[in-house]
Amino acid sequence: MDDDDDETSDDAWDDDESDGTDAAEGWGARDAGADAVGERGRDEETTVPERCDRDVASTSALTTRARNGEGEGPREMTFGSVFTHAKAGMETVDRAKVRRVIYGAVAGTAHHQNELRKEAKTTKRIETMRARAKMMTAMEWESAGKRSDERVRELENARDTSRRWVVVDMDGFYAACEELANPELKKVPVAVAAGPSCVLTTANYVARKFGVRAAMPGFIAKKLCPELVFVKPDFTKYVKASKESRSVFAQYNPDYIAGSLDEAYIEVTEYCKEHDTTMEAIAAEIREKVKAATGGLTCSVGGACSRRLAKVCSDFNKPDGQYILEPSREAALTFLRDLPVRKMYGIGKTLERVLNEFDIETCGDLLDKRALMLALFTPKSFEHLIGIALGVGTERHPREEPDGIAPRKGVSKSETFAATSDKTFLDAKMTEMATMVALECQRLNLKGRMVAVKLKRSTFDVIQRQTTLAGPTNDVKTIVNSALRLLRNENSIGVDMTLRLVGARVSQFDHEEAVPEDQKRIDTYLATPTAAALAANEETWTCDECTRVFPLREKTEHLDWHVARRLQSRDDAEQCRARLASSHKGPTSKKARGKQQNLKAFFTM
Repeated sequence: MDDDDDETSDDAWDDDESDGTDAAEGWGARDAGADAVGERGRDEETTVPERCDRDVASTSALTTRARNGEGEGPREMTFGSVFTHAKAGMETVDRAKVRRVIYGAVAGTAHHQNELRKEAKTTKRIETMRARAKMMTAMEWESAGKRSDERVRELENARDTSRRWVVVDMDGFYAACEELANPELKKVPVAVAAGPSCVLTTANYVARKFGVRAAMPGFIAKKLCPELVFVKPDFTKYVKASKESRSVFAQYNPDYIAGSLDEAYIEVTEYCKEHDTTMEAIAAEIREKVKAATGGLTCSVGGACSRRLAKVCSDFNKPDGQYILEPSREAALTFLRDLPVRKMYGIGKTLERVLNEFDIETCGDLLDKRALMLALFTPKSFEHLIGIALGVGTERHPREEPDGIAPRKGVSKSETFAATSDKTFLDAKMTEMATMVALECQRLNLKGRMVAVKLKRSTFDVIQRQTTLAGPTNDVKTIVNSALRLLRNENSIGVDMTLRLVGARVSQFDHEEAVPEDQKRIDTYLATPTAAALAANEETWTCDECTRVFPLREKTEHLDWHVARRLQSRDDAEQCRARLASSHKGPTSKKARGKQQNLKAFFTM
């Protein structure tokens, strides 16, 4: 899995009081909930304001040196960093060389200009934060120190070391599946992508030695590795392998959390107690069983007392390895102290740069400079960053929520295509995206109050617009009409609407009305076998259409559900197609007719 999100939100759809106390009370004092957070970087001879002023001053000096051409400036430090951020198998890559190749490949392009605009925006954000910090008084800094200390104590007191989590991450999954089907590919650098003009889904470990990695444009990957072999994605193959590996995960906890086709979060607390075993033993078993079930695919496993820590551990001994962190507070803090912040989920290249500008490079730095974090970031971001530094956070399974519904914030779908200003095509594509979002909301039994659209121009500028509905809904017609209205409003104001991406999103779900208590939830219905079924050794059946596993007695009911969903999808699609036909003249050019035929093919699948 690739974690290159730029902010701390969980949906990637892209203050102070005074109390003059000394350092011993406001910063240095620690109790059972806040000691052992680390001594590095702490100067007990200085006060909170003096240390914060020093941090701000050192940051200012760093940026000044960059502007004067001394060392790497912000542009060179960050450009292409999303591709030079090391993944497993890239430890020996010359990152400076990769950055130069990337810069040479994209310099002067629209993408390059957009990246420069984003970097300028980040620089302005950093300068604003620095100015805000300089304006704070000594009493405000003391207050920030006290309040950040108090929040650390609260989080520490809530730490739960009794749970046991293992996170399984398949090694180079898509590429490994292709290598399994064609062993000759193991000897050559391979990228899974439709071609050099597309973004890479993943790369095998041979290709990673050249700096090639997932999410990289194919033409850049080809410059880094001219011998790179492109293999088109075969999701039938990947779904099959995923189903085989998931049959292993369900043996340890039927309610495991599937992060994606190649990743799973499994709480094994009860399993460890019932079978008198350890996370080390479970990790080793899972690796061997997955290898046997899939015919040779390997996975890496991390284990800890929290999902967040187990996720980080799963990346430590790749490929085909495991890393188990002792389930204790002391072990967690020691493990995190020197860990680069970029290793943590939720910190991408932009946030990493902001933190680095304030000399925060490790999780230990985050904790040592928590008063500065409280002063500079929003409360939500501060909470997230300190949670990262401590290795704590909610460990509740979605099924443990009060109403049994996962706190999902939105459902979205977007698609990239060759840049075009054809209004008929853009309307059709937005209809397609909004329809798919509405159907997914229906599948999840979610109703939202807000519809948003995402538009990316040929210049890579992103436009996002949203509208609030009269009430919560997952009705296809309502969501499609709202998305089209937002798109057409942008078309009507006379700006360049040559687009290369459109997307639709529904959010602000009304969870309280989602499912009556006595009604079976779709996401639960589509889950892996129930614990009761497994405990009774009940015969199970795997659906070929959605790859889910059920008790055999539910086969007919589930197949009927798929039939009903297909019929509903066709009815909804027919209504959308009829609406488009009535609002636009038929296409006259061969190119336009081709676009309409592509749309028709989608709606008649």
